[in-house]
Amino acid sequence: MSKVIAITQRLMIRQMTIDDGEFILHHFNEPLFIKNIADKKIKSLEAAKQFIIDGPQRSYQENGFGMFIVLLKDSNTPVGTCGLLKRDNIDDIDLGYALVSKYHKKGYLQEAAIAVLNYAKNELQLNRIVGYTATDNNNSMNALNKLGFSNEGVFDLAGYDTPSNRFVLNFSSLKKSV
Repeated sequence: MSKVIAITQRLMIRQMTIDDGEFILHHFNEPLFIKNIADKKIKSLEAAKQFIIDGPQRSYQENGFGMFIVLLKDSNTPVGTCGLLKRDNIDDIDLGYALVSKYHKKGYLQEAAIAVLNYAKNELQLNRIVGYTATDNNNSMNALNKLGFSNEGVFDLAGYDTPSNRFVLNFSSLKKSV
């Protein structure tokens, strides 16, 4: 059984297992995922399972966090991913998220991100989180602004062909819980 990170009004956020391979294969090959995040080159179920082992599961072991699966609580249907990333070339911990297209505009991203940010603050005792987004991804920039992040400007992020906006959230400067 995978570790549950948070349960919200409508969602459950838990660690990924290789049983999530089919979902990852579908999700990571959606046109919007490829456009706004990257083409992860995951083209088979075996590649998706290997990604889960080498990425999120390794991160859970090494860092105590990683990318999580977001599910509808009532039906156990996966709707996306949300979690924390430790990139080799960045000192800060990065909030990552992506929803399957048909679950956009339902408030799930905000709900999942708030749960993950509360986990980062309360369980992991982190003080600062960053978020990166493509400079033309207005929906993602709006989401980070609603979560209380501040835009620090445009940066080149290793592994990406185009510059990214970097947003920062300092938990110590918040007047209320995320």
